[in-house]
Parts: sequence; C-alpha cells; structure tokens
Amino acid sequence: MKHALLTALALALGLASSSATAQDARFDVQLFRPSGAPQDVVMVGQSRPLSHLSASGGFFLNFSLDPLVLVNKEGGSSNKVLSIVGNRLQLDAIASVGVLDWVELGVDMPLVLAQGGDNLEAIGTEGPIQGYVLGDLRLNAKVAIPGLRRRAEDSGLGAALTLGFSLPTGDQEAFASDGEFTYTPGLIVDYRFDSGILLSASGGLWNRPDRIFNGTQLGDMAPFGLATEIPILRGRGITAVGMVHGAVGLDKLPNQPRDIPAELLFGLRWYSSTGLTFTVGGGGGCGCSLQAPSLRFFSSIVWVPAKTAEWEALEKFKAPPEPPPPPAPDTDGDGLTDDKDVCPKEPGLLDRGGCPIRDADGDGVEDSIDRCPDILAGPGGKFGCPVARIQGNKILILEPVNFATDQDVILSESFPVLEEVSQVLKTHPEIQRVLIEGHTDSRAGEVYNLDLSKRRAASVRTYLEESGVPAERLCSQGFGQSRPVGENDTEEGMARNRRVEFTILPPAAEGEPRCPGDPVEKPGKKPKKAPSPKPPQGRK
Repeated sequence: MKHALLTALALALGLASSSATAQDARFDVQLFRPSGAPQDVVMVGQSRPLSHLSASGGFFLNFSLDPLVLVNKEGGSSNKVLSIVGNRLQLDAIASVGVLDWVELGVDMPLVLAQGGDNLEAIGTEGPIQGYVLGDLRLNAKVAIPGLRRRAEDSGLGAALTLGFSLPTGDQEAFASDGEFTYTPGLIVDYRFDSGILLSASGGLWNRPDRIFNGTQLGDMAPFGLATEIPILRGRGITAVGMVHGAVGLDKLPNQPRDIPAELLFGLRWYSSTGLTFTVGGGGGCGCSLQAPSLRFFSSIVWVPAKTAEWEALEKFKAPPEPPPPPAPDTDGDGLTDDKDVCPKEPGLLDRGGCPIRDADGDGVEDSIDRCPDILAGPGGKFGCPVARIQGNKILILEPVNFATDQDVILSESFPVLEEVSQVLKTHPEIQRVLIEGHTDSRAGEVYNLDLSKRRAASVRTYLEESGVPAERLCSQGFGQSRPVGENDTEEGMARNRRVEFTILPPAAEGEPRCPGDPVEKPGKKPKKAPSPKPPQGRK
C-alpha cells in the first residue's frame, strides 16, 4: 500500500536539485508507538493505571514493510519509484510503574535494529539509509479521572488522561526522530464487560515540528485509536486483540490531500501465571498516507513481578467470573422466591410479602385489619367486628345506647344496637343471666343520677324482653356516677361515662336473689317501690 508523493517526472526534475532542503525535511516515520502495561491493547491503552507500586517491563518487536516509499500513480497503476525506508525492524524497551492506583508513569526507548531501502542520492544522501540507530526517547503518564477510575477487579466504564513527551535522542537523518521536543496530550475511555471483553478508544493531539517532504507538509497530528480485547480461553489467560490506530494530519498545503496514516492490527495474547504476558500479531496500513506500511508484524513480552498487586489483578482477570447462584425456588408459584416470601407455601400477592388475603371469619374484612378476626362483622359491623359481640364476661357494643335528654326513653337510632344484643342472647342460650348496667356522668346530683341510671337500665331490659328475650335471663341495675371510665371534666370523658353495659352473670346460687341488688322476697310480701326523685339542674 503506497502513497504517490509526486510523479516520476517530478522526481526526475526535482529530487536532485533539492538535496539541502530534503535533508532538513526528515522526520520520524514510525507510527507504531506501543503502550507498555500488560493489559494495554498494544497501540491503544486501557484507562486503568497499574496497581500501586506495581511495575512492569518488557520489549516490543515490530517489523514494517514499506513504511516510506515514493510511487508513481500515472495511468491508474502504482509503481514504486524510490524506497526511502523499505523495511524496518524496531525494538521498543518499555517500563511502567503505578502510583496510588491513580497514576501510571512509563518510559519507552526505541531502537532501530535494522532498516533498509534504495540509494538516497536523489534526496541528498549517498547510499541507503543507516540501518542501526536510536529513536526518540518517550516519557508517558496516565492519570485516572475521578469518578471514572475502574479498579482492577471491576467491570464498567473507565477514563484517564494521558500525556507523552518525546526527546530528540534519535537519528533524524535515518528517519528515526523528529529532531525536536514533541508532546502528546490525550484521553482514553474504555468499558470492561463482566465477561472480560474490553472496548477502548483513545484520542489526542501530537504536537510536531512543521516539515515539508517533497510537496507534502507534515506537522501537528491528532492520533486516534479503537481497540478491543476478547477472552478466548479466559481460564488459561488466552485472549484476542484487535485495533485500528492512526493520526489525522492537521497541517497541509493548499492542494495537498489530508494526511491520515492508519493501520489495522490483530493478535493473540497469553497471560501466564509467571507474570509474563506474550502478544503476537500483525496487519497493514491503509495506503492513504505517509508512515502507513504495507505490512506490519509485531510481538511483545511484558513482565510483572509475581505476588504484586498487578500480578494478582491479572490472575483475577484470568479467573472466569463465578456463575450466578441458581435462583431461589418459588414453592407456591406466586412469583416471589421462597427467600423473600413470608408465606412460601401459600400463593399470595407480591405487595403482601407473598401472603394471601386472609379473612378467617369470611366477613369481607381482611384479618390484618379485622379487630374481630374470628367473628362475623354482620351488616352493621365496623372494623370487622359485629355491633354486639361476646368478649369475656361482657357483651360489647360498638355504638352507645342513646336516650332522650334526662329521660329513660331509648332513641330510635339505638334500636339496631339492641336488636344485635337480643340476637346474641338468642343464639347463646347457655347465657342464663345478663346484668344490664346503667351509668351516668357526674352532672346533677348523686341521688338523681342513680335513679336515672336505674330507669334507663330498666328501659333496655324491657326492650330486650319485648324483642323476645325471656325475662328470667335479664337483670338491670343502675350505678349512677359511681363507676366512671373517663374524666368528668371533659365532654369526651362525660360521653364515655354515660353508657349501658351488658355483663354476663353466672347462674344464681341457691338462696341468692335472681338479680344483684334485688331483695330476697319473703313469701306473700312484695317490696315497696321508692318514689322517683325530681330532676335537678342540668341535662343528660
């Protein structure tokens, strides 16, 4: 893959006469500038710096064919006119060290072991290019970006800033140096998948001196790279690598096409447990610019000392991720696994922890909010409880029994409550005696309150008798204000004290009056009825 810099006619007329200028125009023809860390993808680095105080060192050997030749493209064919650098064998000695898991510092010393080409008399030098020369020493730094630093054992997104410096230690005459100090700031962004696959992209700016070489201007460039590493036999540390890398020329003459040297390379890599990483591969250039060879072959060996943090990181990478644990069983098949299911053997609802809606008494009120989970609420019930229910030695009612003010007349709104009490007594014949208790608040006098409570209790007893409850099962008694259940200095407390209660009594013992408080009747004699006291000031 060759690039036409000028036609054969231009070579014949111009090359011999431009000897002095051509010598000043020489530059570093090497596009292959590898990254030295063991997990860098040859020409494209990864964002993760080496682990803290871990070091690596190694050698990259590459052979390029036709990295710099002149061709003639007249008539639609490409004919080689002059091989300036027809082939090159170069060795890069590279070393790196990690600092605090955030920074990586490296050095690269290129050495051209052998290179050859045609006699360069046409560009001002007798004989072929010198074969054994030094290249420009390169210093490199990588700094992870906060928030995007990916640890060695992690997958995910990572990013780092890079900066490279090249010192003019090489031989410019042998196209192994730019002859001046150059620098290259850049950025690496990559992503490591859980499977171990790495995708990495890099870009930056390569600050170079301006050169004109036979009608082509060379200067600042924008290097780029896109690479991947794919595990093949991860447990044995064998992966495949692939990359495309190059640089876009930022400077050009008015009629000069844009200079974009680029290469496509593939290879295989082996991470051994000894700390040595071997990589071998090859590829070629695109034929669209200077510095892009027809073919390139490369190999490398990078060493990381055993038992260091970086060595451990490589061993972790080689170990395939543990398979996810099998999902927990879902015995009842309700979509919630047993480890999260509160009721693992009963299908239920997700929003109830896997438990079904429970309604033990079947009254339509869920047990979790049913205050009477074992008793039907009935048509007038509330909170899952019936209007009247047995609890202990009491028949509890949800609504109070209301009377007309200062009277013993039951208001019609309380009839449903008393009907429920009547129904309870009818369905529980084992209850032989029920004491209907009347209570008042502390307003008015004690004598009046006691009488009012007796009359109201008696009215309730009469209502129950008329509803079909046998009279011998009912007793009534008034307690006035003597048994308060709330404070009598607030409306709420007084309302609680004005109440009717139903207490279940055991059967009367022999010689005991049928109802508490009743006198023992003597044969042929009835007790006298006390007159009702007059109501004092205040209303109930």
